[in-house]
Amino acid sequence: MKKTALYILLGMLCACAPKTDSVLKTGNWLFSFQIDDQNPDQKIPFNVEVLNEKHLVVTNADEQIDVQEITYKEDSVFIKMPVFGSEFKGKITGEKLSGEYFNYNKSKVLPIPFEAKYGVQERFEITDENAADFSGKWKVNFGEEETDSPAIGIFEQDGNHITGTFQTETGDYRYLEGVVNGNTMQLSCFDGAHVFLFTAELNDSSLTGVFYSGNTYKEKWSAVKADDAELADMKTLTYLNPGYDKLSFAFPNENGDTISLADEKYNGKVVIVQIFGTWCPNCMDETRFLVEMFEKYNAAGLEIIGLDFEVKPDFDYFQQRIERYRNDLDVSWELVLAGTSNKKKAAEALPMLNKIISYPTAIYIDRKGEIREIHTGFSGPGTGDAYVDYKAETEALIETLLNESI
Repeated sequence: MKKTALYILLGMLCACAPKTDSVLKTGNWLFSFQIDDQNPDQKIPFNVEVLNEKHLVVTNADEQIDVQEITYKEDSVFIKMPVFGSEFKGKITGEKLSGEYFNYNKSKVLPIPFEAKYGVQERFEITDENAADFSGKWKVNFGEEETDSPAIGIFEQDGNHITGTFQTETGDYRYLEGVVNGNTMQLSCFDGAHVFLFTAELNDSSLTGVFYSGNTYKEKWSAVKADDAELADMKTLTYLNPGYDKLSFAFPNENGDTISLADEKYNGKVVIVQIFGTWCPNCMDETRFLVEMFEKYNAAGLEIIGLDFEVKPDFDYFQQRIERYRNDLDVSWELVLAGTSNKKKAAEALPMLNKIISYPTAIYIDRKGEIREIHTGFSGPGTGDAYVDYKAETEALIETLLNESI
């Protein structure tokens, strides 16, 4: 009887374990999103290195995203991304993987088909070693009209290989990576929430291209070379409406407790109020910076409150999203549900502000409770010098506010 029971137990354990040929092989994989049913060659690729069957790394230029939520069932694999919780569901066939990607951070989840091949590293095929020079700064406009959506393109090129990003008045497009063939550029990224592809052709000193976001959005863009390109000052875009002199709110945290700036905890403190969403990669970048600042200056009197605007108003959904956000980003300050991510409705939740232009937006409040600066958007690490300058200037502001008396 004992032997029979042992055999049964061993059989059950073996049945639960994935087959050795139904796990991701260690090494380099090239994942590609299928974004056009009519054109199967139109794909958005990104790089993955599988360290072991339970651990992989997604790479975009200098960014590495550590992924350790990987489960298997028979010949299928389920890969869940950190912070955002988006998920790949695929079937493994030897050195190939195919399935669908689900971004649960959208109000309407529309899966995107994907495939992956083992042993492939190049995102895009290099077909022409004669590469035009796309490096430097470009004055960019997204849309058909010249003033639709201004941005700055920042590109670094080494032969056929190119990296860079687009900086806008409300944030940036984070780490992009790709190739140049002749006078054509292709850049892509997958950051756990966004699926981006940028194509462009260089004619003299101007660019014309197309921007794809997943399989639901497509837009033309253009650019001219401009080393002196600048955007509007982020400190001027969001401000207090006439008749208001301070920020005030009362929203519930994940435990259902109402949190307000009027709470004793914030009296006489320097407070940063971050307007963010757990679905937002730029917010993730700003949160990582704020974690640094909080660890460094909390003992000196710095407090932070995060006002979360979610894609759904459901409180249970908010609790789930906040738990992941806290754990993955090591956030230890109050996070509250302020409303939905619709910018018009978000502005109604904070009527003292002229409008909500960007996620994230950070409001810097001095020890007297007065707003000293409002930063619309965030120049993340993909923007290079802009990110370094922003961090230095903002840390100097925090120190100034902390050194002031009430």
